[in-house]
Amino acid sequence: MLQVYRVLTTAAGPLALLLLRWRAAGPVRLRSRWKERSGRFERAPGKPVIWIHAASVGEVNGVQGLVRTLARRNPEHRVVVSTLTATGRERAENLFGEQVQTLFAPIDSYARVRRWLDRLDPAMGLIAETELWPELLIACQQRALPLVLVNARLAPRAMRLYRRFRPLFRRALEGVSRVICQTEADARRFAELGVADDRLRVAGNLKFDMPLPADLGEQVRSLRARWGERPAWVAGSTRSGEEALIIDAHRQVLAARADALLVLAPRHPERSDEITRLLNQAGLAWQTIEQAIAPATRVVVVDRIGALLACYAAASVAFVGGSLVDIGGHNLIEPAACGKPVIAGPFLHQQAEAADALIAADGLMRVENAQQLAAAVIELWRSPEQALHYGGNALEVVEQGRGSLRRTVRQLEDLLSATAD
Repeated sequence: MLQVYRVLTTAAGPLALLLLRWRAAGPVRLRSRWKERSGRFERAPGKPVIWIHAASVGEVNGVQGLVRTLARRNPEHRVVVSTLTATGRERAENLFGEQVQTLFAPIDSYARVRRWLDRLDPAMGLIAETELWPELLIACQQRALPLVLVNARLAPRAMRLYRRFRPLFRRALEGVSRVICQTEADARRFAELGVADDRLRVAGNLKFDMPLPADLGEQVRSLRARWGERPAWVAGSTRSGEEALIIDAHRQVLAARADALLVLAPRHPERSDEITRLLNQAGLAWQTIEQAIAPATRVVVVDRIGALLACYAAASVAFVGGSLVDIGGHNLIEPAACGKPVIAGPFLHQQAEAADALIAADGLMRVENAQQLAAAVIELWRSPEQALHYGGNALEVVEQGRGSLRRTVRQLEDLLSATAD
């Protein structure tokens, strides 16, 4: 099965590069760096490298505490963060600045992966969440590179794919030094794919330890100054097919509260033009997040990376996207960490642990459609006590979930010590 995979990925590699460049988002300066995916980049000389791979914005946000901790505690190493998407890389650059080097991850084909690793020459590798690229994992094993999956998870639905190609993924996971899982259920799924018990650990979800920015209060004050006293709700990380439902819900909210403001933050900001077309068709006046809000404005479109958390903190109600369409949901912990009442749709299989905890604590409202979404927003605005109840419970879930960063770093200490020898 591995040989078939190699033939297919080698043949598809050039097409994959073209597709990724065609779909590229983010600054032009990043679009010109796609040659890095084939291992063509300059390696800074000197210190041994701790390499951390985080696919996109969500994964980068999740490992930010880990990246900063490793950089601070290991000055004898240099930290490099790779991402799959341009928006993920832009987020990493905004978060870490000169503290780390950022790169695009390689296309998962035999020659490109090996050229990329030869050029980077890491002393240790960490891969976040579910990035199980067979060629990359096998190449790390062949280099005898200590490799750890951190914040690792396997959604139940994803297991259908992994079971179907079990021999390939079993081979890929053979050389992983350690798998630090979010939950016991995730650990059982990795064991099903052949990871031995002595290589499995459970540390919780790193996103519970995601630090709030030091300037969050300043960002919130700036947003509220632009929004004025108008009641605002956020629809964050929305996906294609979902915005039409959210716009429908907002029209219903406006019927009950004419000064209501929707802050609409798509998962991929490059889709902003598509969203503004929908708003124009709906007859809703909109502006982007950087603009002063006119009295006639009914929707604020968040068209840049890195602004969502401040929007959650500045608004009074948060809806988390990817959940009214069959995506599986996005980060529920961010709005909960801001003490906001959280609303989500029925599709939360990618966020099952956080969703279950929030539901059990009465910190999450589930809705099935636009009508229920509108009703939930209106209900929370009409009952401040209920909003405080849900928001306080959501924050308590986050507080109780903290500690994963400390446990993860402890599990890495012996491997890091070996790389410094």
